[in-house]
Amino acid sequence: MFKTKCILKEMQSLFSRYEFRNLVEKYKGDKNVRIFSTWEMNTVLLYSQLTGKSSLRDIEISLRSKSNNWAHMGIKSISRNNLSNSLMKRDYRIFEELFYKLHSKMLKLQFGNKDKRFKIPNKLIAIDSTTIPLCLNLCSWAKFRKEKGGVKVHTLYNVKNQIPDFAIITNASDHDIRAAAKMPFEKDGIYIFDRAYFGVKLFKNINEKGAFFVTRTKTNAKYRIIRKKIIGGTNKIEDIIVDFTDQKKSVYSERLRVVRYYDPLQKKTYEFITNNTSASAEEIAAIYKARWDIELFFKHIKQNLKIRHFYGTSENAVKIQIWTAMISVLLINYIRFISKSFFSTTEIIRIIRENMFCGKTLRELLIPDKYGAKSFKQEIYAVQGYLWN
Repeated sequence: MFKTKCILKEMQSLFSRYEFRNLVEKYKGDKNVRIFSTWEMNTVLLYSQLTGKSSLRDIEISLRSKSNNWAHMGIKSISRNNLSNSLMKRDYRIFEELFYKLHSKMLKLQFGNKDKRFKIPNKLIAIDSTTIPLCLNLCSWAKFRKEKGGVKVHTLYNVKNQIPDFAIITNASDHDIRAAAKMPFEKDGIYIFDRAYFGVKLFKNINEKGAFFVTRTKTNAKYRIIRKKIIGGTNKIEDIIVDFTDQKKSVYSERLRVVRYYDPLQKKTYEFITNNTSASAEEIAAIYKARWDIELFFKHIKQNLKIRHFYGTSENAVKIQIWTAMISVLLINYIRFISKSFFSTTEIIRIIRENMFCGKTLRELLIPDKYGAKSFKQEIYAVQGYLWN
């Protein structure tokens, strides 16, 4: 029976070592490296994310006190100097592409959550960004305002699967709409965003890709009402077909749909605009409400993973740490999916944090009453064994 003394090793079984080696070779991550390989660096950074280490010294002292577990983790040495140099010199694109390869593998393994809020088959993708403040004196490359520094993480968040599908890291001064122009849009997907992304060029881009958007109208948006249907009810719903009347019409000439929805709790009327004509007005309102999931996601990673205090001050180091946090999110969500655990992702992070070297398997920790000593990795091999390298 497969037995491990390190939960992190079990989690890393989802990584393809072959693909990882190819990424390292592609970006020359291990060129002229004698000790502390990129794989060891990845292991240490994941350990730091999951255990909430706040500094390089914290990481070093913690791991040195657990030197008897290094073999189980797959590391041979650790020092602040090696880790600091690696964060500065190893290309962040190794970890960026590792995120996408892991995401692709999860989808091949039929990862997915059943969202009972929606009956529509379309993918629901929320678009938003979060600003991560940085000390301008230490990170002069990240100038945001006169006395502030920061970066933005622009994200496509899958509402049904509750995981990020895509991300771009930019300077905090970059406007959201500029980052949205670089994002991929899938046919038949429904993209939800707030008024910061309101722009006819983005509407046109999404529409030409065969996708849909749902957002709120701006107060200065001018449009002509072509047809109006009053549905009424508690929410005083109005379903309206419109087109733009100002200079926006020269960029986006297609007809659009405006849905007005009254919220009796907030005592406020919301006005949504979309190019989707098949969903009901109630569904359009519910779809926009689901945009709040991405706000909860940003709150979750800031509270439970290390993306507010950084181990390095270079742009490369900051991006590596953010991408390893995103990788950790995928790992935690996949563990929760495959184990069918009743614990939330926050609870799973806390359980792993306290039991990294406890000698138990993930199954024993996440479903102790049902699975006993059955190995998480052993069961995965039985079902999808050939997908692991």
